[in-house]
Amino acid sequence: MGETTGLRDRKRAETRAAIIRAATDLFLDRGFTATSATDIATAAGVSRRTFFLYFPAKEDVLFHHLEAHIRSAVDTLDGLDPGATPWDSVQAAALALVDAFDTATDRSDELADVRADVVRGARGIPGSLMLRLQSAHTELLGSLRERFPGPELRPVLATHLGACLGAAVAAAVSTTPAERATAMRAAIRRAGAGFGE
Repeated sequence: MGETTGLRDRKRAETRAAIIRAATDLFLDRGFTATSATDIATAAGVSRRTFFLYFPAKEDVLFHHLEAHIRSAVDTLDGLDPGATPWDSVQAAALALVDAFDTATDRSDELADVRADVVRGARGIPGSLMLRLQSAHTELLGSLRERFPGPELRPVLATHLGACLGAAVAAAVSTTPAERATAMRAAIRRAGAGFGE
């Protein structure tokens, strides 16, 4: 049974990767708006139904990388010195997300301009990105609350982290690719300034 489960999991991972590769190629070649879920499914060699088993919408493929980046940020929090302050911890978590973007090897950064165009075109944050940002906030906040369990810190941790995540997104969509990571890091530091060190 374990062998079957391992094979099934590997096949699922391969199918997901094929969908992501096809979407990345199509988004870069045709643009986001001109690419349909059917186009992605066809290029990936799967049915439209299979596409939707993996991703609820094409926007979800565009933002697929965030889950791994969130895990990386949680790992960063878990690895911090026990004496790290709440301010330092929030900053480290937010900056770890930027570092994950900056060092990505999965082609997700190739889509940075496409994501920025989608966010600008949506005149706000698209629902699929909003869900992922909420997930990031929830997961990172949970890890922060484990480090700092005092109820008096909860509002400060939540607002500081939210400010940093919002600032990073705003910086990401308003700068050039060459300046993106630097602008995101600076925005996170500025967002944290009001919470004191």
